Amino acid sequence: MKRLKKILIYTGVVLAILFASAVLSVFLFKDKIIRQFVNEANKHLNTPVKIGKMDVSLFADFPNLAIVLTDVYVEDSHSGVYPLLTADHIAFTLNLVELWRGNYSIRGLTVAGSETNLRINSTGKANYIIMKETTDSQQGGIVKFDLRNVKLTRSVVSYIDQQANQHHVFNSEKLKATVLVNGAQYTIQATGDVKTEQIGVGNALFLTNKTFDVNAQVNYDDAKKEVAFNSSVLKIGHSVFALGGNYLFKEKNLIDLKVEGKNTSIQTLLSLLPDEASKKLRQYRSEGDVFFNLTLKGEISEKKSPLISVAFGCTEATVFHPEYKSKLSRLTLNGSFASPSLTDFADAKLFLKNMQGQLNDKSFSGNLSISKFNDPYITFDFKGELDAASLNNFYPIPLVNELSGLLQADIMFEGQTSLLRRKATAQKVKTNGAITLSHLNFSYGKQQIPFKDINGTLQFNNNDLALSNVSGYFGKSDFQLNGFFKNIITFLLFENQPIGIETDLKSKFLDLDEMFAIGFGQEESAEYQFNISPNLQLNFNCDIGRMQYRRFKAKVVKGDLLVKNQVAVSRNITMKTMGGNLTLNGIVDAKNNKAIDVISSFKLDGIYVDSVFYVFENFYQNFIVDKHLKGQAYADVDLEMTLDEHLYLLSPTLVADISATIKNGELNNFEPMKKLNKYLDDEGLSKLRFADLKNDIHIEKQTIYLPQMEIKSNVTGIQLSGTHTFDQRIDYRVVAPLRNKKRIDPDEAFGAIEEDGTGKTKIFLKITGTTDKYEVSLDKDAVKKKIASDLKKEVQELKDAFKLKGQKKKKELELSEEEFEWNDN
Repeated sequence: MKRLKKILIYTGVVLAILFASAVLSVFLFKDKIIRQFVNEANKHLNTPVKIGKMDVSLFADFPNLAIVLTDVYVEDSHSGVYPLLTADHIAFTLNLVELWRGNYSIRGLTVAGSETNLRINSTGKANYIIMKETTDSQQGGIVKFDLRNVKLTRSVVSYIDQQANQHHVFNSEKLKATVLVNGAQYTIQATGDVKTEQIGVGNALFLTNKTFDVNAQVNYDDAKKEVAFNSSVLKIGHSVFALGGNYLFKEKNLIDLKVEGKNTSIQTLLSLLPDEASKKLRQYRSEGDVFFNLTLKGEISEKKSPLISVAFGCTEATVFHPEYKSKLSRLTLNGSFASPSLTDFADAKLFLKNMQGQLNDKSFSGNLSISKFNDPYITFDFKGELDAASLNNFYPIPLVNELSGLLQADIMFEGQTSLLRRKATAQKVKTNGAITLSHLNFSYGKQQIPFKDINGTLQFNNNDLALSNVSGYFGKSDFQLNGFFKNIITFLLFENQPIGIETDLKSKFLDLDEMFAIGFGQEESAEYQFNISPNLQLNFNCDIGRMQYRRFKAKVVKGDLLVKNQVAVSRNITMKTMGGNLTLNGIVDAKNNKAIDVISSFKLDGIYVDSVFYVFENFYQNFIVDKHLKGQAYADVDLEMTLDEHLYLLSPTLVADISATIKNGELNNFEPMKKLNKYLDDEGLSKLRFADLKNDIHIEKQTIYLPQMEIKSNVTGIQLSGTHTFDQRIDYRVVAPLRNKKRIDPDEAFGAIEEDGTGKTKIFLKITGTTDKYEVSLDKDAVKKKIASDLKKEVQELKDAFKLKGQKKKKELELSEEEFEWNDN
């Protein structure tokens, strides 16, 4: 034991002396080691190198010696001042024994916080040619590389080839490598993580921000300028990709690369796609056999791009989203994608063949092929039954909620999509098949518009869609549609395309308040923003049981509604409303949605007058209101007006002719009539009853013109005429028989009383002022000026002018039935 202790003590002493000697030697010869290292480096480098600090350490990689460089800057070989390499820390590891012998054999390299910028300019000159050309006699220097231990931490590498139009960016947090050098050949074994910030070829970006675990063996032949990938494996998640092939760049940039996926999954393959293509799908997961193989082969240059070919698919796989209820099961698919150019998919082809599966136990099958991506020729077929709720639970449709019901589909599409842009060629695209809707329910949009119990069949016929007994509920309204949607495929695929709707509409009840709010409503506003799309052509044949708009209610509504070129025409729409019948014809020109022109003619047949005033909210005045009036109106009305985008009347534009008869009329408790009692001495004026009242009323210049009309009532016979402006200024003239002359002061009434030659006396009165403040007085000038006849003449002149203007306007706007036919040429 004593001898063993002595041996251990002596050994420790010797080691201590050796260690101390090594430390002392490093300290004493540090400057010589650094100077010799710098001299050797300068012999081989052809670009400036800046170093913040240089030191020698025995402890960085004991028992090896490390030459440590801090704040390193290496300039590239292009003209100008650009960094090839910057690093916070670089350490070269040397064998201490070899160093004592005078040989600088570099065994290891550690680089931290580095950024490398590799660049090839438009003439093909690389910026990383920084080594001086040496003769054979100069190559035998005392610095040799035998890199068995290379460590990279926090490193970024950027590669730009302007000639080949490539830009790649990689980074790594931690990467280890071994580099074996045999003349001009380098064998590199690397393990660690690599993040591809981008692989840029032309304008296309691939593998953006994808992190791989790398175990790669790369052979580099500097003489041949060849990089070969042997037994290289990339892992992302649980998926493994075997990488093989080579890259030559001596005379041309030639790549021949193959990638084979093992243990892959849907989520891994989706993660490799560009973000814009995969962000909606990246959360989906899969179970089962999923395969993926890729080949990249060809020249990479400014004018050429390599061929890419991908084979992918799955067998009996399950695809699901962890947060959704539905899943695709028993999914089988064979897919392939090929393009002669990685940067130009003009001649690319995509095939999805023999696609079969189940969505929550509902089976489906289909095929898809797309060729010539810049002008796609698509062949697609799908057959199966889908539970609508399961479909929305598997892949939520934007703005659609609470989806339920069944969809039975058997459809086919084949053709070049560009042919759909013109109606003359759209019919060359073949679309046929049908989708049957069964008890479909959903809510749509921010307003959560409810669609309920939708049933019927959608039959495709090339670019058109036939609706057969499509019925259901839209909010509070119900509908049944039979007809056609013309140009429907083009309308759905491309923006700013026309659509023609020609259909019969049947409904038991339409709530126009709700429909206008949905169709033209504005967010956080009760006002409408009315417009007619220039792309809409519409021919509705309506048969509506009941409908409602604000206070207006109608039933048995029938007629046609035509829309084209932002003009709507209603033809002979009939309805029962307000106790009578209404027949309506009209034109709405919405080419300027801030000034919507309306021309209309309608016929009232037995409409109750008080109902008219109630429905139209007493025309926004309180001078004469629905409680004052009774009777039935029979009238022919022609009007022209302009509305703003909120459907409010622009008052100065209203012009109307009204030829009206009121039967069995009553005027009750109308204050101006009651005030006539001062002159007429007749208490019955507060409750006038009259059989027929006829007049031709004209509205223009924000004024209602009432030519003289005779009111033969239960009390007396009164002649009434005058004007009533939209700002509620009134000027009425009244002629009535004077029964009690004792109530009239002859001097005061001079000029306002007239004898008719039969012994009867008439008194002339006027009601003037505003509806809020008016007075009844004697009209002393009426006899002399013949005011009533003058007013009648003025009204007739206005009516004649309006009639001429209206005829001209109708010729400009009225569209014949032929003009509304969908033109397929």
